Amino acid sequence: MIARYITLIAVLSSPALWAESSGSDNFSTACATVEFMAKMVAVNLLVPANNDNMAELEGMQQELKELNRRVCQSVLLTRDTRYESHYSNGTRISRDLYDSPWYFPGGHLFLASPGEDTTIYYPNGQVMSYHWTHGGEAVFWPNGQVATFRLRHSYETWYYPGGQIITYQAGVRGGRWFYPFARLDGRIGQEVISSNWGDEDEDFNFLNFDTSGRPYMTRERIRRKLSLTDDDLLDVAGVMLLITRLYQAEDDARQFVPADANITGPAW
Repeated sequence: MIARYITLIAVLSSPALWAESSGSDNFSTACATVEFMAKMVAVNLLVPANNDNMAELEGMQQELKELNRRVCQSVLLTRDTRYESHYSNGTRISRDLYDSPWYFPGGHLFLASPGEDTTIYYPNGQVMSYHWTHGGEAVFWPNGQVATFRLRHSYETWYYPGGQIITYQAGVRGGRWFYPFARLDGRIGQEVISSNWGDEDEDFNFLNFDTSGRPYMTRERIRRKLSLTDDDLLDVAGVMLLITRLYQAEDDARQFVPADANITGPAW
């Protein structure tokens, strides 16, 4: 599993290596992309934009689950799995998982060329990234809203599905991170999660709910899993899943992550 991550790190940091990658590398890259997309969809479900279609998002998550289960969670990639994998509705996943296009159960294209510079699509047909293998490219939410203009770059701004600011300082420990709603005290701006997010023993605002369901904040300390490195903080989608858990809500993203990986680790 660790080898899969190392392979994709090398690929994303040096695009020229894609031409030399093996079929198994291509397969590993595609499955790591499934993991990343699952994080994006899980976050979108937990903090949707006002006009997001929740039924559509839930359907997308189910399609990703089936792709993950039938292909990426295979203990052994047999010849039958590589060439003859089908969904429960009969849709063929790919003619060759190493070199041919992959499709979702609904028939939409996931990617045209695993392991190559290609456009990545969500199950609803929306583009997630136009140049996934380049690194440093824009990434979009399932509703088309830009998530960031440069993936895995420090000091880059990330946006919620509704367009609110997540942070101006991705990949920087001690940066300022925000909840996707207005300040609860009525002042202008978004409610701050922390002005020193990721720093051990710094304060952060924890979201609570009273018996009538109204939210309120308490000041807590950043400790243990909330103490994050600069590299952790580049994986904004993963960090977002920690943040959305501050809503005391569950998500299904962890099932896409290998058992030896942290939810805040990079997809690769």
